[in-house]
Parts: sequence; C-alpha cells; structure tokens
Amino acid sequence: MLRITAIEKAKKGYHLFVEGEYALTLNAEVLAETGLRSGQEITPQRLDEIKGASDRRRARERALYLLESRSHSRKELFDKLCRSVPEEIAEETADRMAQLGLVDDESYARRWAAMLWREKKYGPRRIRQSLMQKGFDRALVDQVLEEMEDSFAGEETAEQLENLIRRKYARFLADGDLKGRNKTVNALLRLGYDYDQIRTALQNFMEIEE
Repeated sequence: MLRITAIEKAKKGYHLFVEGEYALTLNAEVLAETGLRSGQEITPQRLDEIKGASDRRRARERALYLLESRSHSRKELFDKLCRSVPEEIAEETADRMAQLGLVDDESYARRWAAMLWREKKYGPRRIRQSLMQKGFDRALVDQVLEEMEDSFAGEETAEQLENLIRRKYARFLADGDLKGRNKTVNALLRLGYDYDQIRTALQNFMEIEE
C-alpha cells in the first residue's frame, strides 16, 4: 500500500503527493469523486485508475476547447492531445469526438480545400500538400481533389490564373522582362499550378495587354 502524504491546491487543480513525492495532478471534480484525502492509503493499481480517469477528463476538456475555437482533423486533434496525455487516451478521445460528430474529416477536408481554392487561390498540388499536412487520410485527399477536377482543369483555373497575374504579377511582366516572367512562373508553381496552365495564362495575359 502507498500513503497519500499531501494534496496541495495548484493553479490548475490539485497536486497529489504519494510517499512524499509528486504523483499527479487532479482537477476538483475528480478529487471530489474519488474522495482522496491526505494520510489515506491507496494501492498502486487504484492510483493508476485515478490517473487514467484524470487524464481522460483532461483530454476531453482540452478536445472540446480546441474544437470550439476551430475545426480540426482527427490527426491534428490527436497530436495536440498527445502533448498532455498518453497516446492511448488521446486516441480514445479523438475517436470519441468523431463519434459525437465533433470531428468530421470528410466534411472538413472538403471545406478546407474549397477555402484554399477560392480564397487563397492555391492550385491542386498546393491544396494536396496542405491537406496532407493536416493529417487527412491519403484516400480522402485523393477523393476530395478528384471531386474538384472540373474546376482545376477548366476555364475556372485559366480565369483564376489570369486574375492572379493581373493583380499580383503584372508589374514583373512589363517590357517583356525575362527575369520578371521567371519570377512570376516560379511564384505560380509554388501556389500549386501546372506549368502548362501557367504558360497558357501568361500568353493570354500578354495578348490582352498588347
């Protein structure tokens, strides 16, 4: 048996000391539920159970706080929870948030891709990169990009590229400057557009300007 030697109020909860050494931090609810008190004897197994209950509550509260501020992919949520609780509890909590409908990778991936296309003006390669960085499953990323293929391959892309060139890069193309053209091409490649699309858009822009 182990002996609880002190329970001290902390900034976030209560520090529990066992045999004179710090063991874990409990929030007020868990402390009240367990009825722990200084001087009480406790088995190592029971101490582990209480730590698990405390970690689960902390993970749940943290997850709800994160999801209230913005959407997260399941992988993003899992990674952030792992900073404060064991991996198995982070996994369990992320799964629970998904079951509750608070994490929905399919919906979020589509919304994120649409935002990158409409607002950030990213091309398909850059959108794919961003989706993968957020931890979405590769099969889901492929599916989302496939659903957007009509936009990527059609007049919409040509119009978007020409608007980008006109708004952000026209000054680099004055007087047929080769360095300016290369700078524009490289910038648009970094945004995720294909070279052939960029070349066509540049030709159309220069013809209009002439």
